[in-house]
Amino acid sequence: MTEEKVRKFEQVRDVLEYGKFLHSEMKALAGRIADQAQSAHLKLLLDYLKRHEEELASSLEKFEEETRKSILDVWLPYPPDPRIEKKLQAIEIRPGMTLEEVTKVVMEFEDALIELYKEALNEIDDPKVQEVLKNLVALEDTEKRRFAMNVARMQGI
Repeated sequence: MTEEKVRKFEQVRDVLEYGKFLHSEMKALAGRIADQAQSAHLKLLLDYLKRHEEELASSLEKFEEETRKSILDVWLPYPPDPRIEKKLQAIEIRPGMTLEEVTKVVMEFEDALIELYKEALNEIDDPKVQEVLKNLVALEDTEKRRFAMNVARMQGI
């Protein structure tokens, strides 16, 4: 992933913005890998991944639009653990990846993003803000499982 966009969160809205950014980055990376992919199964997976990441970024955008400004403006008392951001930075994308390697990268990405949201959740005492962050964790967890099921179906083709 890219390093220059990794930043400390100040408000709840920053968490959402960072999530949208990361999903758009993963979509772009999937596109770059797809341009070099040889395997039909891998191309199919990458096309699915691009749509998946687009949907997640759109979901976060809608989520942000529907969340009250007072919740989005809540300040986070502590920055997230830098180890989580380092996990995101350490995800390696390279040409010639296999379907299994791409799947592993996506799962690592989702795990790190869920951990990031959980970290922000643990910093907040406000029940309304906690609810928003719990919904983000649930969204990412559901999408991670959906992705895994679809990969399993693709591998059965």
